[in-house]
Amino acid sequence: MSRLRDGMRRTVLVGASVLREASAGVLDAVAELGAPQIRSASLERELELARQHGRWLSDDERADLLLREQGRAKRRRTLLLLAALSLLIPLFWPLLPLWLGLIWWPVTTRRLLMVLVGGVGALLALLVLLVLWLLLR
Repeated sequence: MSRLRDGMRRTVLVGASVLREASAGVLDAVAELGAPQIRSASLERELELARQHGRWLSDDERADLLLREQGRAKRRRTLLLLAALSLLIPLFWPLLPLWLGLIWWPVTTRRLLMVLVGGVGALLALLVLLVLWLLLR
């Protein structure tokens, strides 16, 4: 019985090693098949950047551009989190249009906020002048 058991164990071990080598070969083949697509996508992305900027970007410029894109993505996630919290907490519902505006139209929303802050500042300045005029009259 032990010879039979020993033979079966060897057969299973040999089969397992053959299966492991075959699976490693399949994984290598899949990686090789996927590599040209990844390289192709990377080259297409570089070509699109070159078209947008009118020239090929240097490595430093591409790294800087990637860093800016990551910053934008992080800012967008933060704004989405603030919008979700504002939606859940009724006290912050008035801020929800602000967060959504900054997510969807960041430049326009910033310009509107600057105009709004400038208007409030001008009104406060006029109010201070009015109070001073009334006090000194």
